[in-house]
Amino acid sequence: MKLYPRATNSFETMKILKSKFFIITLTVAASVAVVFTAMSLLGYSSYLKSALNFLLTPFQKLSDVVGRSVDGYADYFTEADRLKKENEELKKQIDEMLDEVQSAKAVRAENDELRRMLEVKAEHLDYKFELADVIGREDGNYMTVFTLGKGKNSGIDRDMPIISANSGLIGRITDAGSTWSKACSVIEMDSSVGAFVERSRAAGIVVGDYELGLKGLCKLAYLQSDADVEVGDRVMTSGVGSIYPRGLIIGTVTEVRVDESLRTVYAIVRPYADVSDLSTVTVVKSYEKYAGD
Repeated sequence: MKLYPRATNSFETMKILKSKFFIITLTVAASVAVVFTAMSLLGYSSYLKSALNFLLTPFQKLSDVVGRSVDGYADYFTEADRLKKENEELKKQIDEMLDEVQSAKAVRAENDELRRMLEVKAEHLDYKFELADVIGREDGNYMTVFTLGKGKNSGIDRDMPIISANSGLIGRITDAGSTWSKACSVIEMDSSVGAFVERSRAAGIVVGDYELGLKGLCKLAYLQSDADVEVGDRVMTSGVGSIYPRGLIIGTVTEVRVDESLRTVYAIVRPYADVSDLSTVTVVKSYEKYAGD
């Protein structure tokens, strides 16, 4: 049984030796060897070297070009990897710097808020304050109802006024839980604030109006027909018959209109406190009630 593989191998070997390709290759190799040997014996070795160099030079140049190209590509990818890592590191550093800038801005804003609150406190020594963050708000162009992150546990309760850091009236607390409270601004339709014109002392009531509220405005109504009101006048809280202390800035008159049906005038007021982007408010928990002039 072991003789069959050997016979097969011998048969394949004989087949290869008899093939035309093998015979031609062997003949060419033998001829080249004879020629090179004869030329060497006859003293033509230098010509032989020149011929070989001539034949091999293109291949050597091609090999050199390929080698340099491979090295170039390797250097390219190495440099690309280095630049990618450097770019990622720079982006990380930029993100860290931006975080630091944002933190610094937040601290500065908080310090400014506290400084302005101290200024208000210096003007109104009878006020007792509580700062509260805005944690929720209604959707819309202008915020009229919002939620604060403090409630009864912090001494906050219904009908307490809310002011901004610049003493501008924002609104009042409408409901309170243990750790939260609801508030509405002066442009809310249900809002009404006793007010007077600082320049002329003309008295009226600032009320919310649906159409005006969409524009972030409110209305000074219930004025006398001959009330002295002009564009640019400041409107203040009167402190009479209301939950608000006297002397808070409600806003500025932007337009004076005549109500023909009631034969009176009313004024359009732009609130002094910007309620469109509130993050923190000041709740006035207690103050001395106004006794009248």
